Amino acid sequence: MSHSDAAAKRPHRLWAGRLGGLDPRAQALNDSLPIDQVLWPEELRLASAYAEALVEAGVLTPAERASLEQAAADLRADLESGDVALAGEDVHSAVEAELIRRAGDAGMKIHTGRSRNDQVVTLVRLRVMVLCDEAVAGLAELGRALLHQAVTAGDINAAAQTHLQPAQPVRLAHLWLAHADAFERDEERFRAARESADRMPLGAGAVAGTPLVYDRGALARRLGFTRTADNSVDAIGDRDFALDYLAAASTLGVHLSRLAEDLVLWCSPGWGWYAPPDGFSTGSSLLPQKRNPDLFELARGKAGRLIGNAARLAIVLKGLPSSYQKDLQEDKETLYDTAATLAALLGVLPAAIEALAPRRARIEAGLGDDLLAVELADDLVTRGVPFREAHAAVGRLWALAEQLGVRPGAVPAAERLALSRFFTDDALSALDHEAALARRNHAPGGGPGSVASQVARHAARLGVTAVSAGNGSPAASALADAPSPGSASAPSAPSEPALPERGADVVIRRARPGDVPAISKLMSGHIADGTLLPRPLGELYQSVREFHVADRNGEVLGCGALRVLWDDLGEVRSLAIRPDAQGLGLGRKLVDRIVDDAKPIGLERVIALTREVGFFERCGFTVVTRESLPRKVWTDCIHCPRRHACDETAVVLDLVPGATDRADARPQNWEMPLPPARRRESADQALAR
Repeated sequence: MSHSDAAAKRPHRLWAGRLGGLDPRAQALNDSLPIDQVLWPEELRLASAYAEALVEAGVLTPAERASLEQAAADLRADLESGDVALAGEDVHSAVEAELIRRAGDAGMKIHTGRSRNDQVVTLVRLRVMVLCDEAVAGLAELGRALLHQAVTAGDINAAAQTHLQPAQPVRLAHLWLAHADAFERDEERFRAARESADRMPLGAGAVAGTPLVYDRGALARRLGFTRTADNSVDAIGDRDFALDYLAAASTLGVHLSRLAEDLVLWCSPGWGWYAPPDGFSTGSSLLPQKRNPDLFELARGKAGRLIGNAARLAIVLKGLPSSYQKDLQEDKETLYDTAATLAALLGVLPAAIEALAPRRARIEAGLGDDLLAVELADDLVTRGVPFREAHAAVGRLWALAEQLGVRPGAVPAAERLALSRFFTDDALSALDHEAALARRNHAPGGGPGSVASQVARHAARLGVTAVSAGNGSPAASALADAPSPGSASAPSAPSEPALPERGADVVIRRARPGDVPAISKLMSGHIADGTLLPRPLGELYQSVREFHVADRNGEVLGCGALRVLWDDLGEVRSLAIRPDAQGLGLGRKLVDRIVDDAKPIGLERVIALTREVGFFERCGFTVVTRESLPRKVWTDCIHCPRRHACDETAVVLDLVPGATDRADARPQNWEMPLPPARRRESADQALAR
C-alpha cells in the first residue's frame, strides 16, 4: 500500500470508525493539540522506543521498524526547523498521522497494543522528569547566588528580627543562608517528584493491559524509566507525580515569596541595607526619582500562581473515579504554566540577587542595645539567678531606660542596682555584639564559626569553593568552580601524622569489624565533597567482609569494597584514600586486591561508577554506558537519591575475555521469578496428613 493510500484509509479521527464528526463547539472544547503539542519530542521518542517492542512482539518487521525510525527522525528535523506544523485532535493523533504519511503501513501499525490513555501519561511522566531536573538545576543557580551574597557579607553583623522587630545580632550571611537551606529542601522535593514520575505506565493500554508480549523493562530503559507500573487501571489514572511536581513548585513559590519579601524590605529606604539593583529595577511613569524593586515584587506575586496550579489539579482529581477520565486533560495546563513560571523566575533571580551590594553602615546602624538584652539576662543566669527572674529584672531595666529616654547603661547606677545587684557598670559595659555572636558560634547559631561551616557545606553541595579573606572572613568575590575530588587543589582533611616513603610499612588486608569506625571516618570527607554516597554505620558493619583496607601499623589509610551485584558481575565500591596518603599507589593496590577477590568466586566482570575515569583506565578498566549495566541500575542505582543527577562514568574490567560482549548479547532479564503459589489443602487433607 502506498503512503497516500494508507493516509486515505486512516479515519479523520482515531475513533471515527464508530462515531461521526464533532460539532465545532464540542471540537473546540475537546481538542487538546494547542496545549499538548509541546509533547511532540516525547511522542517521537516513544514511537522509536515502542517500534522496537513491536518487532519483539512480531507486529513489525525490522525493515518496518527502520522505516518508522527514519520517519520519526525526519519529522523531528522538520518540527525543529518549523517546516511542518502538526494538525489533529491531539499530539498523539497528529504525530501518528505524520508517521503514516511518511512510513505508510509501518505507521499504521505503530498504535498496536497501546492506547492514548497509556500514551499520554507516559509522555507527561517523561516531561515531568525533565521539568524536575530543570527545577533542580535552577535552584542550584539560585543557591550559588545566595552563597555569593553570604560570602560577600563577610563579617557584617545585622539585626535578626522576629515579628519585624529587632531581636538578636547575627552575621548577615546567616540571613542569606537561611534561604539557601529552604531552597535545598525544595531541591529534595523536586528529586522526590522526579522519582514519583519515574514509573513507566506503557502496556496498560486503555484500561486492561495489552495482549502483546515484550520486554517492558527494556522498553522502560529505552525511554529513561527505571521502574514499571504494575496495575493497568491505576497506571492510566495516576497523576500523583504531577501533583508532587506542582506541590514542590507550590512550596518553592512560598519560599521565593518569602525571599522576595525580605529583599523588598532590605531594599526599602526605611531599611537601606541594599538598593534595588540597576538592570533589575524599574522606575515610575510619574515620579522620576523612583527605583522600584518590581522584579522581587513579581516573584512574590507569582507565588500565588504556583500555589493555585497545585490546588487546581488537586480539585480536578478529587472527584474522579479510578481509571482514565477526560478530566485528566486538565493536568497539562497546570504543569506547563508552572514550568514556565519557574523558568522565568529561576532564570532571572540569581543574577538579580548577585547584583545586590550591601551597605555596611546602614546594616550595622541597626545594631542597638536592644539586641543585647538577652545577653544581660544570660549573664545573670551565670551568676546563679533563675532565668525567669533574670528575664523580669532585665525587662524592668529596659522599661526604666525607655521611660528616662536613655540607654540601659545610662540609667543611674542606684536605680539599676535597685532592680538587681548584678546591674553594675562593668556588667552593662561588657555587653557587645561580637561577644554575643561568639557565644553562638556553633550550629545552628548565627556566629562566625557556625556561618563558616554553613558556607562550606553549601559550597561543597553546589560545586563552588568559598575562599577566606585574610581576616578569616569570607572574601567578597571568592566563589569559583570547585576542584575535582582528590585533585591537588582540593581542600585537605585535618592534618595527620606524616607518612613514610611510598608504600613503606603499608599492607593491604581484609577489613575487620574493629576497622569500621576508621572506615566511616575515612569515607566522611569524601561523602561531604560528593565523591561517595553516605552509608550508615550499621550498613558498614553488615558489609565489612566486602572491604579491604590499607593499613600502616594499625592506622587505616584507605579502603575499598567488592559488592557482588549478580552471578557474573561485581563492583568496586567505597574506594577512599586519606588525602595525605594520595599519590602512594594505595588506590591501585586496593583495586588490584578487590579484583583478585572477585576471581575465585567466579565473577566474570568488575565495574565501577566514578568521576576518576583516568585512574580506573590505568587499572585496566574501559568506559561503557550505564545503560549497558541494567543489573547495576535496577538492583542498586534505583535506590540512589542522586540517580537522576548522576555525573559518574561507568567503567568495566573483564576478568574473563569477552564477558562484556557476551553479557550485552544476552536477553536482558534479571528479575527473580516468584515461587509458585501453593494449593490450599482442605481440612480433611490436612488432618489426614
